[in-house]
Amino acid sequence: MPHGRTAFGAARQVAVPLATGCHPRAIVIPGRPDPADVIPNFGDRYGAEELIAPEDAVAEQGDGLPDVPPAVIVGFQPELTDAVEARAEDSVRIVRPQYLYQLTDQVGYVPVHEWGIGAPVAATVVENVIAAGAEAVVQLSGGAGIQPDIDPETALLPTSSIRDEGVSYHYVPDGEAVTPSADLVETLGEALSEDGFDTRRGPTWTTSAFYRETVPEIGRYRDDGVLTLDMAAAAIRAVCRYRGADTATC
Repeated sequence: MPHGRTAFGAARQVAVPLATGCHPRAIVIPGRPDPADVIPNFGDRYGAEELIAPEDAVAEQGDGLPDVPPAVIVGFQPELTDAVEARAEDSVRIVRPQYLYQLTDQVGYVPVHEWGIGAPVAATVVENVIAAGAEAVVQLSGGAGIQPDIDPETALLPTSSIRDEGVSYHYVPDGEAVTPSADLVETLGEALSEDGFDTRRGPTWTTSAFYRETVPEIGRYRDDGVLTLDMAAAAIRAVCRYRGADTATC
């Protein structure tokens, strides 16, 4: 990315004071069908032309294609959004009722939770902000801890994702990792440590089936060293990889 370093630094300056907790790749589960045989149904699609381009959708449904900062934080908790609103310098309408709060000329924030939950919603929001000019997307959210020895105040920085949702497979084929941008993860980790947070790095399990997170699965992932489970990280990383944006999650 041409301004990646600038976006990294800007995201660090604003994201770290707002962060209070965080999320993380692909462990092979015996008996699990190959996702390539399940999702997507039409396999030869990754280089195909899309019916609706996000740039066109944002421009048509909003007030034209808006100008957003190079670094965008996507948030998932109302409490975080309240803190951002109190600090925001301005707001920018992206599409329909979706707004970006401008924190500086380099950093913006979008409250994903106001649109819904899960990977499809998060992926759509990320598509929109990248179409409007975002070069780096930082996910600030809470995840369910799987490892009982981790203090709830620890900042968890995911290094990889177990892809157990559907969205990511429409962007990146099975067998190709959807990982965060290493430089951005390192930058966030250093900044969090400087602010007094303990940090841990490791994988997260992404599933959008909130009520189908089963006891055997959680036990298996805990034994395999997975740190957390979340609903959107794998999808966000897949979108960013496909569109050429940097990304990290905390």
